[in-house]
Amino acid sequence: MSENRGGRRARPQPRTERASRPVSPIEASVTATASLRETGPQRFQRRGVPEAKRSMPQAFLAGFALALLVIGVPVLLLILGGPPPIPTSMPTRDDLTATIGAEQLVGVLLWVVWLAWLQFTACVLIELRSAVRGVGLPSRVPLSGPTQRFARALVASVLVATAAVGQAAAASPAAAPEAPPVSVSAEAYDGQAEVTVQQEAPPAAAPVAEEVEYHLGAMVLDPEEGAELVGQKVYIVQPPDGRYHDNLWDIAERTLGDGRRYQEIFELNRGRTQPDGHELSLARLIYPNWLLIVPADAAGVDVVTVETPAPEAPPAPPATPPIAPDEGGGQQEGIGEAGAGLFADFVATGEAEAVNTNPHAGLIDAGLLAAGLLASLELIRRRRRTPEPGGDELEAEVALRVGADPDRARWLDYALRHLAAACQEAGRPLPPVYTAVVDSTSVELLLAPAWADAPEPWTVLDDGRRWVLTRADVAVDPELRGRVLAPYPGLVSLGRSGDRDVLVDLEAAGGPICIDGDPEATFEVVTALAVELATNQWSDHLRVTADGLPDALSVFDPGRLRLVDGVEPLLPELAARRADRLGTDVLTGRVRPGGAGNWMPEYLVLGTPPTGELAEQLVELTNAAGRSPLGVVCAGDIPGARWRIHVDAAGTLELPALGLSVRANQLSWRSIEALVGLVDPDRSHDPDPAGPGFNEAWLPDVRPEVPQVRTLVTEAELATAPVRVYILGPVVVQARTEIEAERRALATEIVVHLAMHREGVHPTVLASAVWPRGVTAAVRESTFARVREWLGVDRAGSPYLLMTEDGRLKLSENVVLDWDVVCALLSQSRQVRRPSEEADLLRRALRVARGPVLSERPQGRYAWIARVRVERLASDLLVDAAHRLSVITRDGGDPATAAAAARAGLRVRPAEQLLWRDLILAQHAVDGRGGVMAVEGEMSESLLGIGGIELAPETAALLEELVPGGGGRHRDLA
Repeated sequence: MSENRGGRRARPQPRTERASRPVSPIEASVTATASLRETGPQRFQRRGVPEAKRSMPQAFLAGFALALLVIGVPVLLLILGGPPPIPTSMPTRDDLTATIGAEQLVGVLLWVVWLAWLQFTACVLIELRSAVRGVGLPSRVPLSGPTQRFARALVASVLVATAAVGQAAAASPAAAPEAPPVSVSAEAYDGQAEVTVQQEAPPAAAPVAEEVEYHLGAMVLDPEEGAELVGQKVYIVQPPDGRYHDNLWDIAERTLGDGRRYQEIFELNRGRTQPDGHELSLARLIYPNWLLIVPADAAGVDVVTVETPAPEAPPAPPATPPIAPDEGGGQQEGIGEAGAGLFADFVATGEAEAVNTNPHAGLIDAGLLAAGLLASLELIRRRRRTPEPGGDELEAEVALRVGADPDRARWLDYALRHLAAACQEAGRPLPPVYTAVVDSTSVELLLAPAWADAPEPWTVLDDGRRWVLTRADVAVDPELRGRVLAPYPGLVSLGRSGDRDVLVDLEAAGGPICIDGDPEATFEVVTALAVELATNQWSDHLRVTADGLPDALSVFDPGRLRLVDGVEPLLPELAARRADRLGTDVLTGRVRPGGAGNWMPEYLVLGTPPTGELAEQLVELTNAAGRSPLGVVCAGDIPGARWRIHVDAAGTLELPALGLSVRANQLSWRSIEALVGLVDPDRSHDPDPAGPGFNEAWLPDVRPEVPQVRTLVTEAELATAPVRVYILGPVVVQARTEIEAERRALATEIVVHLAMHREGVHPTVLASAVWPRGVTAAVRESTFARVREWLGVDRAGSPYLLMTEDGRLKLSENVVLDWDVVCALLSQSRQVRRPSEEADLLRRALRVARGPVLSERPQGRYAWIARVRVERLASDLLVDAAHRLSVITRDGGDPATAAAAARAGLRVRPAEQLLWRDLILAQHAVDGRGGVMAVEGEMSESLLGIGGIELAPETAALLEELVPGGGGRHRDLA
């Protein structure tokens, strides 16, 4: 039936186009509300607001006043009072004590007027120079705030008048047609929201509504403006922030990386009418909310797009139950009815999103799926050394770290086990859950049929159709996971609705599930479903059997995910486990003591639909009157499917039987290859019989190279530096001033990023790293200013956060990083000749390193660290240093220090058996056989906790040598 595994699935061709997502009623409500706020350029076209016009008489009056003040005042002073009196000698005591007469008073007044004129003239000259050059903002004249503002107003009026004369032939802009008023009303009933948008009929002469809409990010443009700008990158001029005013130089610097390219932006926009009716005529005269076209290579700027609004959808008919009575109802009854009402709140909003160019964008949006993948990746890395990843693999890891939500996964796991423990204690079965919705603060379970009796502190809603647990109402028990089995191992997330993850329990289907729609999207959804079932933490005691999926998935735990070349040989084994032959309900049996093994579910996930006799056998095998621990999920149609899931090319997933529509989790072929490349790029060419837990002895032929540091720094400088950055262990930044606790995590990440890039980073690049989902320019600049204030200044008044001449942000050389100290010490240890000196330097380096790089990092932050490639390098260097120090001190007769060195290295890489062997030898020298047995037990517990790593032959041989007859017992710790 099937081809060999190497050719199981042909790689699909990439899609060239994705269909747009239909607009939901919730989106219609949001769009209608946004239109009432009148944000963007359309607010310049409101009724009753007159169009701004140039006033030529006012401009000529300003020019006359400017000439009068600059030229007329000195002429008048010379005529009336002559030049100001200039002293010809030093005043005597009699001069200082004499009575002040009229002559002296007039002389002082003359000097005051002349100085005032000189100050005003200087302001005029500076404003003129800035206007002619068109670069940035004009320089500020000391003590001349009001005077300079007055001079600026006069100069601007004159220059605008000059530009207007040169453009007299240009036609004045026509007034934009007024939009008819819009009224929005909302009604809520039965848990659903209905939004009505009414638009008054336009006058007879008004044109019909436009058939397309032009979007700039989240803003809808005027049709005429949008038609002119479509396809262009457009920057919106920001309003003033205090004394700062947006200008072309800074815009070019932020978007193009070079302020000198402001002239390109000026030329692209010169003479083009802006939303307020003005035109760009001088490079320094721009106004807030203007729309400026920028060159195509600009970064962080939205492109104007055109969209065809979706037609109004007729009211959706009530969802029908998923299964006809003659197909077997049982547990299925009531699910469709409940879902139709309850999922009104969970329907995907379909909000407009910026196009994500990351090739692994699917990982960024899949919080629970990404959490399981990240946990599996980190487990493999703890169990053995992994290869140096390439560029695409690094980008996949960055996307994975951005999207993963391990905290939410742990919260869901705890909430479900808490419910199971409560039911087990009360001696009652688990409630019939078919869907779960989880966010960071609550877990909501949907039940069919309804149960009105929930254990505390669960809250019952909708007459028992929904149970809700709030995070604040339950105290976390860290030992619960070890005591209680996963009650709903078949729960798998299909996607997200807003910020909530939506999961369905495959057991509740009671039969086959098929996924159809766009072929590539279907395959990606099926793959994501199989991988999540095999990697999530709330599905222990579960096995996924996959056929027709990528061979590369074999890198994951083979105990939970097995790849086969056809399912026919497995049918007898699966038939023996039919739920109806066990004679007890699945949920009842799962909470019984000792009943876990009989109720471990298994799912067949097929990349291609079964046909003929095989399809009939699978339907017969999985059909059940109630819940079943056996299930089939396939890509494509299968006759007799209980649930039919549809996914379109845009990634919208719909399950009509539950009234469900979400943004689907998808795992592309490219992402699979990249993730596998992170842990084993050659796995498919050189199969590893020991599985992913195989641990190779780490003993490189050449010691890892120590990177060069810009300046050699010592521990003393680290301890006394005004700003200290620690990344080896829990991340910490210490400065002399304080910052608000809620802002510390973000500020710390910014400082760490700059500390890892001492040459400096452009603000837009830094922003894309610490805000991978995007950030506004105003938030970015205010955050950088806050970080600069937090770090403070040195004794000379220079800030520790500097801006270079080419516009890069960088840290002062006085900021010290612990990684630089460790590298300096390790570099020196390679250059000394005496073992005692080398041991001292290695000991000092290991004392500075408190653990692996960023051992404790806030969730969702530091995804960019993968691109720096410091984690693997630091781990190798510290393991090498620990091993070297242990060998030197053990040979020198100091086994206690040798043991301490080995333990320091094990803090960085707990599964490194080279260091365990060092520790065994050191403890044997101290305590003999007892010391070896103690370390052996400690090592067994550590390796089992990591995932049951097989004992390396070298370690087993050493144990057998030191404790004859005992080492063989620990050859396999799995």
